[in-house]
Amino acid sequence: MFSPKTNSKKTSEPQTCKKNVISGMRNNYPLNAQAPSILQTQIYLANKATHACCIQYSGDGQKVACGLSDKSLLVFNAMLSGEPAVFTGHDGAVSGLEWSYDKNLLVSSADDRTMRIWNAKSTEPVLVVGKEMFFKPVRFPQFYYMDKFILLSSGAEFHLLKYFLDDSKDEIKRYKKKNICKTIQNFQLTAAKEITGLSSVNDFYSYIVLAAGSDRTLEIFDLNVGCRVALIPDVHSRAVHQICQNKGSAFTSQQPEAYNLFVTTAVGDGLKLWDVRNLRCVRRFEGHVNRCQPCGIAISSCGRFIASGSEDRFAYIYEMRSSTYLQKLSGHTESVISVAFNPSSSQLTTATLDGKLQTFVS
Repeated sequence: MFSPKTNSKKTSEPQTCKKNVISGMRNNYPLNAQAPSILQTQIYLANKATHACCIQYSGDGQKVACGLSDKSLLVFNAMLSGEPAVFTGHDGAVSGLEWSYDKNLLVSSADDRTMRIWNAKSTEPVLVVGKEMFFKPVRFPQFYYMDKFILLSSGAEFHLLKYFLDDSKDEIKRYKKKNICKTIQNFQLTAAKEITGLSSVNDFYSYIVLAAGSDRTLEIFDLNVGCRVALIPDVHSRAVHQICQNKGSAFTSQQPEAYNLFVTTAVGDGLKLWDVRNLRCVRRFEGHVNRCQPCGIAISSCGRFIASGSEDRFAYIYEMRSSTYLQKLSGHTESVISVAFNPSSSQLTTATLDGKLQTFVS
């Protein structure tokens, strides 16, 4: 299915050279930094009631994107200062988004059963894939394999999409761009009726895709051979609503074995840390409140901390090697439903149900 060089020493580890391949800056993540705990900035997203369904930093840590329940996307600078860039066009609440590795594009999905690719600089949609391709809600859109593909789920299967964005204009067809997106292959879960979590790595070459289903299983696919290679039954007492892999970033490096770790979360069942090599739960994290809302999770790029939202108006930070929480971040006025770590610095952004964004630093 793929045709890169498959030397495992080069493709299984993130590309962490002396200079950051995205911005040309030297790696500068403070490896000895403490977990974010100091409130730096707080803003409300809109005057009317809305909230961020999903948030994510760009790979250089300079921008943070928010997908909102009012059908729009906002892109702020990392300090949440100034006016955000506004992306409109979806006809439903934005359910997922992700930055491209080169930080020039955004991909998003919404309750309108469409996937859109946006030019991050002009706020214009450059490609829209709609209801003619997907017959069920589209979720978990993400760039994959160093921006060569897009992964997303619809129903009980996930799609591997190949896209082409034409920078030139066709003068014969009234300057209409010839952008193309087509399905390369679909992958069906064994028994689940719906995919409830999907995760892959885009910052370095990886063939592994993790998919959680409504039947409480988690399946591991190797897209280089194009099939399922493992299944973990009864991952949680309820269906997993988010999978978060330890992906690192271009600003820091970890031991190679650290990239085999991933975290899952489910309503009413805390967090679990897994090792993809032995398919075992390595550690459980409990303390936060998650009885009704699907509160989000994130792993810091240094691999030392896990952040989780909570319904008790706190964000919790756990140390990877300890089951008890390290910090409770206060100042929230509603349930914390989304969290995101900055890949280049010790900074955390949280989002609440009443549309409040807050950033914390160490």
